[in-house]
Amino acid sequence: MRIRHRLFKACILALGMVSVNLHAQEAYPDRPIKFIIPFAPGGITDLTGRTFAKYMSEALKQPLITENKPGAGALIGANYVARAPADGYTMLLGTNVTHAINPQLMASTPYDPIKDFQPVAMFGLNGNVLVVKASFPANNFDEFIQYVKEKPGDINYASGSVGSSAHLAAELLKQEVKGLDYMHVPYNGPSEAMSALIGGHVDFMFANIGAAITQIKSGKIKAIAVTTAKREAQLPDVPTIAESGVPGFEVVGWIAAFLPKGAPPEIAMRLNQVINDAQANPELRKTLDAAALIPVVATPDGTTKFVQDEYTKWGRVIRDGNIPKL
Repeated sequence: MRIRHRLFKACILALGMVSVNLHAQEAYPDRPIKFIIPFAPGGITDLTGRTFAKYMSEALKQPLITENKPGAGALIGANYVARAPADGYTMLLGTNVTHAINPQLMASTPYDPIKDFQPVAMFGLNGNVLVVKASFPANNFDEFIQYVKEKPGDINYASGSVGSSAHLAAELLKQEVKGLDYMHVPYNGPSEAMSALIGGHVDFMFANIGAAITQIKSGKIKAIAVTTAKREAQLPDVPTIAESGVPGFEVVGWIAAFLPKGAPPEIAMRLNQVINDAQANPELRKTLDAAALIPVVATPDGTTKFVQDEYTKWGRVIRDGNIPKL
């Protein structure tokens, strides 16, 4: 009888905890949520965050207060969220920069990208396109590889900065295709890098697809191949690098939502549901499709695995490329 009584009390306690958790989920949020974007205003990352924030505010019936906290390679904003209370009222817009690249490229970082955050959901993927200056002799990927191999050390490429997705995409290609030898020319941002390519000061670069489409269609630069797993809808005639002879090659910038580690699972699931629901919103999709942001629906666990895999992948590229710490 005592055992049965204890089991009865345990069941009542468990049901009570479920009720409390459900109530907490239903009541959340009961005040505005601070949404930290660790980059300067402007660009695809900021656009994505603000577009989702508008929809999420409507769905949650509480404002998402977007706040740009750029600096130190996006580490300032990310660290702010890592040190915030884990109550679900401070959320980070994180990227491959904050969680896969810079923490392994910097000599030291104030946070651990894996241990200090709870991944919530994916906002989307943003692919790159390999583009060359208008006068470059190659018009397809095979011709590009052949020409670069014939000019070892004479070819240069641009990127917006050391450690950027554009930089590491070129390093990964060098590691995957033996015999490539080219020089990196980093600029102060992707716009400067693109201007250098258009002006013929560099030979090629990996550019954000959304940012490069206008220049490609105007003929100022030539598209050789995209880095995504599938062809880009806005560039249907441009093949992927994977289908052009480098199986498995994929480089995407990605944007995801994170909470501080220790945030209640039910709150992470609530935000996950809202973000995933937003992916089907026609108004939101119209804005982000124009920027070539690929929608992704993922659970918190799926987002966690994706982030960990990206951390491993880019750590390997950085080490194998002997890229010096910043």
